[in-house]
Amino acid sequence: MPSLSITQAWNETASFVKRESGLLFPLAFMLVALPVALMEVFSPAPAAPGEVPAPGAWLLFFPLVMVTSMIGNLAISYLALRPGTSVGEAIGRGARSFFSLFGAALLLMVAAGIAFFVIAMVMVMIVPGAAADAQSGVVTGPMATATLLTMLVLLPLLLFLGARLMLMTPIAADEQAGPIALITRSWSLTRGHAWKLVGFMLLVLVLVMVVSMAVQAVAGLLLTLAAGPPEPGSTSRLLITLVMAAVNTVITAYLTSLIARIYVQLSGGGEERVFI
Repeated sequence: MPSLSITQAWNETASFVKRESGLLFPLAFMLVALPVALMEVFSPAPAAPGEVPAPGAWLLFFPLVMVTSMIGNLAISYLALRPGTSVGEAIGRGARSFFSLFGAALLLMVAAGIAFFVIAMVMVMIVPGAAADAQSGVVTGPMATATLLTMLVLLPLLLFLGARLMLMTPIAADEQAGPIALITRSWSLTRGHAWKLVGFMLLVLVLVMVVSMAVQAVAGLLLTLAAGPPEPGSTSRLLITLVMAAVNTVITAYLTSLIARIYVQLSGGGEERVFI
């Protein structure tokens, strides 16, 4: 079983991003961060805090975001795996690998939906009074308890599965594999490293949340003072969205490259792909 060093992967990633930032950041911005930013700009404000915006033409951005994000992440992975590759070649590789990765993601979404339904039904049946709440459509204490238990069961399961399937994007970028092969290949490569990868995922999630919230709070305060409240269609909202797009650009470039370098270690291709 190949060894895994997150520190080594990070050092390789930092070196790669520093050297190729002129290629990576525009690629991550145009294909990943910008489509998300456009969807946020054109989506209407929700009727009340915590509610979803009303359906409209802005929903057309969802397939655009999905397609461009997958192709962008595949292209960045390919660049991290094959130093010296041109951006055009990397995007072409991402476009050719898109359907395999999308198919794998679709299969996993269906499986996750089935798992959620089964676990939720079990919790409703074992929590006294929850079944009656479900039939009446009224959410009270028992139904809230069943929902909480469902989330407590799903969270560690999702973290474990996320760690085992983390390598699907670099595998799709590097190998000729269909949707099922992507899933089984990632599962095989991460065998024996699941909990280390779970810890890595938790650390990344916390760091991304802290950085994103801090930047958004500071940028929101400064831009509100300078350009007014971030109302829909306002200059301040547009500027805040662009600032967060810049943050997402950096996060995407580093995180996608880091996962690609982890794949290099676990696939046993490190000696041929050392570029520090």
